[in-house]
Amino acid sequence: MLRIGEWVSVQIGDITAIGYISNVGYYGHQIELTKVARIIGGEIEWNRPTKGSYEAHRLEPVGTLLDEWQDKSALIDLALLTGDKQWFEELTGQVIQHEQARYTKTQQSFKRLESS
Repeated sequence: MLRIGEWVSVQIGDITAIGYISNVGYYGHQIELTKVARIIGGEIEWNRPTKGSYEAHRLEPVGTLLDEWQDKSALIDLALLTGDKQWFEELTGQVIQHEQARYTKTQQSFKRLESS
């Protein structure tokens, strides 16, 4: 059962919209979603909150979806300030992996465009 305040995503064509449930209709079938971000072509865009109504079966829990876009710079600064080398290496390793994945996706997109 979906609840108000729960973070979910919904697929709208090629776009994945991300937001939180702001209202649940009668019988839990129609859900009002306040969308705050969208993912287009592997890139996240933060938007001004907008409301939309969706059927409950179209919504998916966000889970760890936002983790790959989480800003790690504040945590990296904290690791440096506390002298926690292991945590610093873990955080910077995640950032490097994310950037490498983005680069690979971009390269694949260019290759598809060139072959078209």
